[in-house]
Amino acid sequence: MKKLLLIALTLLLGTTAFAQPSRKIGPMKAGKSDIILTQPEGELHTYIRSGGCCDVMYSGFFDDLSQDGISAQVVISPDGKTAYFKNIISRAATGAWVKGTIKNNKIQVPYGQLYYWFEDPKNTAGEPEPEYGMKLAGITMKGAHTSYEVNTTGNAVFRIEDDWSRLVLEGTSADLETDNIVGLGLVYTNQYDGEWSYYMDYETVYTEVEETPVTPPDGITTERYSITHGIYGHFVDVAFARDEVYIRGISDEYVPNAWIRGTLDAETNKITFPRQLAGSYQVYLFYFIGVDITKVDDYYGGQYEYTLDPNNTGIVFDYDPETRSFWNNDRALIVNNSKDAVDRFERFPKPMFRPYVEKAATPAAPAVLELNDRFWAYGYNLSTLAISIPCMDEDGNFLDPSKLYYRLYVDDDEPYLLYQDEYEGLPFDEVDEIPYLYTNGKSIYPKSLGMYIYQNGFERMGIQSIYYGGDERHETGIYYAKPYTGIKLVNESQSSTDGTVFDLSGRRIVSPLSSLHSSLKKGIYIINGKKVVR
Repeated sequence: MKKLLLIALTLLLGTTAFAQPSRKIGPMKAGKSDIILTQPEGELHTYIRSGGCCDVMYSGFFDDLSQDGISAQVVISPDGKTAYFKNIISRAATGAWVKGTIKNNKIQVPYGQLYYWFEDPKNTAGEPEPEYGMKLAGITMKGAHTSYEVNTTGNAVFRIEDDWSRLVLEGTSADLETDNIVGLGLVYTNQYDGEWSYYMDYETVYTEVEETPVTPPDGITTERYSITHGIYGHFVDVAFARDEVYIRGISDEYVPNAWIRGTLDAETNKITFPRQLAGSYQVYLFYFIGVDITKVDDYYGGQYEYTLDPNNTGIVFDYDPETRSFWNNDRALIVNNSKDAVDRFERFPKPMFRPYVEKAATPAAPAVLELNDRFWAYGYNLSTLAISIPCMDEDGNFLDPSKLYYRLYVDDDEPYLLYQDEYEGLPFDEVDEIPYLYTNGKSIYPKSLGMYIYQNGFERMGIQSIYYGGDERHETGIYYAKPYTGIKLVNESQSSTDGTVFDLSGRRIVSPLSSLHSSLKKGIYIINGKKVVR
């Protein structure tokens, strides 16, 4: 299907075809009693979809896409007479369930069921509009340059095959040469009643996923552990049950309550975690997978490339029975949206798991990676700050992230204050110690990756980490960097005495300087944090 510019179509066709503004799925408000948001009672089946679909690309466009790899969930009622579909439209994940009647090895899902409701919508100019919803409908598109028809009184019919191992959506088709498509979609309610939302599935097939997420045995006792990878880490729950090891909470973003199960070999002190299903997030399935890693250079000094090894998708940890710690220094554990390719994932390179014991400690040194004080955004100049704050102490031990803070300093060695009128969501009118985990989703990024500073013209900016563990307060020194000038920044506090040499791309040339000072080629270098022309 060709991309269609709606404005042009409106001029060609009048207001009967594709003339409505595009309205993407946004946060749904609970409160519509006829939308089912709680999983119904019954037997849960999980499927992977295949087939085609349409989606809103961006304002004024739509395109045809694939359902491949998107999951679906179906509950069969205890009496076997009713089936419930969650997120029945593949690219419109609202969390809603719709109901169908099971009869003669088919499921009839009535059109017209309310699938989505949005309160307080606003148009593209930010002006309020009446509330609206979306409901199921049959959609027939008769060529890209004609019009569509909507049916809200019939049924979508799924054929049950091989004892529920496959579900096939009947009565849909697609001729992509002529753009004649028949499918199951969503149309608007209220003042937009009957207008197609551009969401539609066709030629849909559900294939059941044979794997199920790990469920630990009843009565196991968990212990609080940390998982660390590089300078990052968080808490997890770990349980040992004979020769099995269970971990909950590896995923921070997608499936935080998912368990992973491994096997402990007491003779070799190895713990093996094979590839396994982690669970479902929105309309995607995620797997725990071990992958090979290769470190590659990037602007901030190195990152990893991840490669799926089809012959070995597990990960093996060395285990210390005395400390009950386990680690892998060669591979990565990822939370991945595929069994066959690295895609849409969380990554944990060279992970280490250790029992957590809180104690007073001095944090590891933070760093200002980049300060750009001539950045244009939101209609005015400001500064951008990229920072690195290790969630560990000077000895490499994990710190409780909720007790870790950082301070910013500017030219006068005074703490830089953040104000509520600039940083919406701050807990106080002004803040000089910023929680490591704090983000307002707009100008301060989570886990202290960076932030906007609503001033510029700084000579330098510094950072300091502060930790309140063990009922004590410990802080690092202040680590300064100068504004970005087209070269990678070197922290003054870390490079002022060791003679380290960098080129303009930020690559380390050699250390110490004395070993090659006379052999440097002509050019511009960063030596002891300053530009030097040779």
